[in-house]
Amino acid sequence: MKTVNVVAAIIQQQGRILIAQRDNQSDLAGYWEFPGGKIESGETPAQALIRELEEELNIHHIQVTDYIATSTIQQPERIIHLQAWKVIAWQGDIQLRCHTDFCWVTPDEALNYLLAPADIPLLSAYQHQLHSE
Repeated sequence: MKTVNVVAAIIQQQGRILIAQRDNQSDLAGYWEFPGGKIESGETPAQALIRELEEELNIHHIQVTDYIATSTIQQPERIIHLQAWKVIAWQGDIQLRCHTDFCWVTPDEALNYLLAPADIPLLSAYQHQLHSE
């Protein structure tokens, strides 16, 4: 079975995190997620995350810091390993290129949104790290 390695950003700003709504062209259309995408051959997770955020959100000078957790989801045709990384700084105004909406929420408020299944354990790991700091 094919394995796909994917990265996601938990982007922080003033005690809130960014979640984005998947567009109608995506699987899980309408679900909310942490933005990111596939790790290409030869990329580190941080390099992949920076590239994906530049492509998806049109932001630059992205500062990726701490690894949060990995979530593994098995689908009929593939296994997805989704790594979450903390992003604490960037430049530019967010412009959606493959999402229909985004919002800044507290980690607790994020639970009120229809989150993609692979993102739920990442949010839990993030919340656990916040409470242990």
